[in-house]
Amino acid sequence: MGISMASASSNSRLSENNKPTRTGRPRGSNKGETLARLLPAARKLFAEKGFAQTTFKDVGKAVGMSHAALYAYFPAKLDLYLATLADTQQVLMPRYTEAIEHAASLREAITAILLASADAHDNDATITGFLAAVPIEMRRHPELIEPLTTQNNAVLVALTNLLENAQLSGELKSQASAMDMFNAVLGSGVGVALFQYGLQAGSLRNSMQVLVEIIEGQFFRH
Repeated sequence: MGISMASASSNSRLSENNKPTRTGRPRGSNKGETLARLLPAARKLFAEKGFAQTTFKDVGKAVGMSHAALYAYFPAKLDLYLATLADTQQVLMPRYTEAIEHAASLREAITAILLASADAHDNDATITGFLAAVPIEMRRHPELIEPLTTQNNAVLVALTNLLENAQLSGELKSQASAMDMFNAVLGSGVGVALFQYGLQAGSLRNSMQVLVEIIEGQFFRH
């Protein structure tokens, strides 16, 4: 994903206020285990407080580390944010990949992706809170635009390819661009998920099933 990690052997790092601070990975720590605790905690904070208001101190406190110790893993908050995004995408990618590989048609793939997203949300609602806020954070913080837009987006590539192939095969009537269709389909799913996230009530899968019925033409009586 092109995410820059700090070297464990670095003797100094710049703090969030650009002041040098001496750091090192805590003795006896396991990087994999630490990141497995740190990144979900960061996701929750970024989802609830936003990029600007989330600090290394907040994240460190959430996982029982000093904020200075975090610089042994990430040189700046931007690097932590990008790593959190990559980690969150990796939570979803196996679900999406399975949905796409086992679908016999584009309709089945879209349905499976939407329901897989709902199941992930019901398991951890911070996934929706974090991902839904990414476009907003990009508008608020121009420094996020380049690193976020240059990251590989496997979901975008896979689904736009499916959409284009469905147009060529005649499965789709729409002649809209693949990107516009991607935005409409995934955007509608994100919108339902974000609304559910804000309400903090009920199962997203139940609501997402209604969206699936609309897409499949089963919502209205004919």
